Amino acid sequence: MEPHEIGAAFEELKKEVASSRMDPEKVERLNVVLDGWETKSAEVTAANSEITKQSLELKSLTEELEKKGVENGEINKRVDELEATFARNKNAGLPPEAFSTTEEYKAMTDWCREGTEGISMEQKALLRTDSAVDGGVLTTSEMDPVITKKITEIDPFRSVARVRTISNKSMEMSIRSTIPTATYEGETGSAAESASTYENVTVTPYRQTFQTPITKDMLMDSVFNMEAEITLDSSEAFGFGEGNGFIVGNGVKQPVGIVQDATLQADALAGDTSALVSVSDMIKLTGELKTGYNPVYVLNRRVLASLRGKREDAITAGDEQGAFLWQPGMNGATPNTINGFPYIIANSMPDEAANAYAVAFGDFARGYTIIDRTGFSIIRDEFTRAGDGIVIFTMARWNTGIIVLHEAIKLLKCAA
Repeated sequence: MEPHEIGAAFEELKKEVASSRMDPEKVERLNVVLDGWETKSAEVTAANSEITKQSLELKSLTEELEKKGVENGEINKRVDELEATFARNKNAGLPPEAFSTTEEYKAMTDWCREGTEGISMEQKALLRTDSAVDGGVLTTSEMDPVITKKITEIDPFRSVARVRTISNKSMEMSIRSTIPTATYEGETGSAAESASTYENVTVTPYRQTFQTPITKDMLMDSVFNMEAEITLDSSEAFGFGEGNGFIVGNGVKQPVGIVQDATLQADALAGDTSALVSVSDMIKLTGELKTGYNPVYVLNRRVLASLRGKREDAITAGDEQGAFLWQPGMNGATPNTINGFPYIIANSMPDEAANAYAVAFGDFARGYTIIDRTGFSIIRDEFTRAGDGIVIFTMARWNTGIIVLHEAIKLLKCAA
């Protein structure tokens, strides 16, 4: 019988008791019993309602668990397989139970079965990133998108020299080798003949090559654009190579370097101080060049630093502030100067040392010519070393440099 039916029966029974002619005392006792049953009936009804609600929730939870049953079953199956594998592993020379009782094994098993919530704080501490076997192999690192590179010091000699571009294999240059003279004569005296003499100099640009091999794997798999990196490397290599050649080249299938030219060396100014460049040397050097040229100093950064530190020499020479030799530019349009003349830093120039040609001074736009041949060659060779999986990039250009007017350039030679 349903609870509501029992309640209805109690109500009917109470009505019959109230209408019957029974002893009042018995009627009262019977009403008390009936009231008790009514209270119990209400409690039963409430309990049934709660049971119905819990049954619906249990049904919903059961359906959800059934959906996850396959996944949970796969995880448990995988854990069982791992346990079996560990049990069969004899490489460590330990019995199966020796490994299965370790804290690492328990931590991993609990995590596989119950997730993060099933692992104690002590067990979590055993899964770490600073140990490869304890979870470090599961972490990844981030690649810096920028390649850190050392500075390549390129001599800016091209900025002060004369630059010519040709389209043929070579170029002939005409140079006046002697200066004509004018003489005085008397009223009937004969005039002396004088004429300029000339010579031709043939200048041939030489091939400057940059070649680098790289594996196909590097080209395909590197996180950087390696072809672009090779192009940048070639630019630096060409710039450094030609600047170095204009300073110290020997002229044999390469530019003539200003400090290697025999004529300039023979005409160099000898310094006063052994193995050093002095303030007086720098001043005397300016007097070696004819008036009319637009000269600049050429020296390396170490010699410049040495000159800037010679304050006592400057004071002895007459400047109380000790700063007259090197002067900073007043603004962006006015460059720094040495003894009133501009300078460039060319780090291929020699350091201060005995018999070193440490400083050059001259009008390089008139005394030195750089010849560039138009064109640039790039070859991507995939065949020569195809068996090794290597691609060879070969880049080439043609240029050279030559001294065309020796009197426009002077060298300072440190004393022995």
